[in-house]
Amino acid sequence: MHARARSFVGTLGVLALAALVLMTVRAAEAVRAAPAEVAVVTAAVGLLLFSPITVGRRERAAHMTFGETAAVLAFATLPPAAAGLACSVAALVLVLSLSTSPINRLFNAASSVTSAGAAALLAAVLHQHEVPVLLTAAAAALLFGAVSHAQVVVVLSLDRGGLLRGLAAGLRQLAVVEAVGAALGVVLAPLVLRDPAGAWRLLPLLLAMALLSRRQARLAAERDLLDGLAQATQDLHLSLRHDDVLDALTHHARRLLPGSEVAVQERPPGGRQVGVPVDDGGPWLVARSGVSQVGVPTEQRVLEGLATAAQRALDNARLHRQVEEQARTDALTGLPNRLALVQRLEAELARARRQGGHVGLAFLDLDGFKRINDERGHEAGDAVLVALSRHLQRATRTEDLVARLAGDEFCVVLVDVADREQCARAAEDLRLALERDLADTGVGVSLGIALGPDDGADPAALLHAADLGMYADKTGRPGA
Repeated sequence: MHARARSFVGTLGVLALAALVLMTVRAAEAVRAAPAEVAVVTAAVGLLLFSPITVGRRERAAHMTFGETAAVLAFATLPPAAAGLACSVAALVLVLSLSTSPINRLFNAASSVTSAGAAALLAAVLHQHEVPVLLTAAAAALLFGAVSHAQVVVVLSLDRGGLLRGLAAGLRQLAVVEAVGAALGVVLAPLVLRDPAGAWRLLPLLLAMALLSRRQARLAAERDLLDGLAQATQDLHLSLRHDDVLDALTHHARRLLPGSEVAVQERPPGGRQVGVPVDDGGPWLVARSGVSQVGVPTEQRVLEGLATAAQRALDNARLHRQVEEQARTDALTGLPNRLALVQRLEAELARARRQGGHVGLAFLDLDGFKRINDERGHEAGDAVLVALSRHLQRATRTEDLVARLAGDEFCVVLVDVADREQCARAAEDLRLALERDLADTGVGVSLGIALGPDDGADPAALLHAADLGMYADKTGRPGA
């Protein structure tokens, strides 16, 4: 957590302690006068807070814990200070039951107590002005929820250095949730007001509701997790590049674990982190531990599910890369094939159009190659082609591309040539070097050149021009 957010939480903790002491002192008389009533209301508030419910699914889901309903019941049946104390105690028990970091516990506890203190102060003011009990309780409950949520927005904004994304939509959803919770409390409060001392009869019902709602929250979280993992798996398997897989993995991990500071890193998880390896000897998917809320699966489970899907996606990406490389590689010589040649020509011609300049293309064909196949067999012919490919690679620059078209036809893409004369010299030097290296085989080399974009603005036109030049050269060579 950022230092600014920690400072805010520290200040909030001091205010919460002061509010708790003040409410305890002011509620002492009410507690002594009716301890059973205060205890029953506190228990009812606690059970309502322990009753999370999820309405909707995924991003549209609304989460509530009947906090406003509990606050209405408390402020409708108890004096303001006692009601605030009851809400504070119940919230503190809930906070201590959560598996989260100490700083999160401190914030949640301080936020609950200060919100209850603000609600108690408002209720006291409204009581003095003889506002009806249920209206006072509803107003206090709404303030209780509003202050609590405002503090969450403040601390997250301070921690992240700006307002949260989707804040307006989130506030609208919270307003609906608070209004529904307060309205439910107004409906239930008269039942308690008729016999405050006998409100304990509601506790078994509230306990059953708490157990069922927690189970519903867990099931909803599991359902959303499975849906999220299914969507993540689909997106991961649609990513056919290594980097795309890792990007999709990070995106879905952050979506499924908001606030957990998810990252893909080379080192294993450190302190207060959990993580799983994404690939053998590869990066780790890590998250800050201890930020899950009631009913939300732990970070470790989410990370393991995502990592399993990512491992399979990376295997698919490797297989796709191998297939792609095979599709662009000549099986005999290991040189780029016609597809790779056309793609490189497209890129070089586009660069020439943007930046100016030329790209040269040398088209080479062996003379007398058929005689080797006929007299010595195809294995001997293949050996000549392999030797030729090696000689070509040694005779060209690293930035040039040597490719095999088919049979005994080869092409060399000559990048950054100034003019046709330079292209012709470079191609002739290649022919002389090859004929010298292949002198013992008895083959020669016919050569044609083309200069892009002068001789062709696309790969097909450029290849055709170079092919015509090679054919003209071959017909003019004796014994070709």
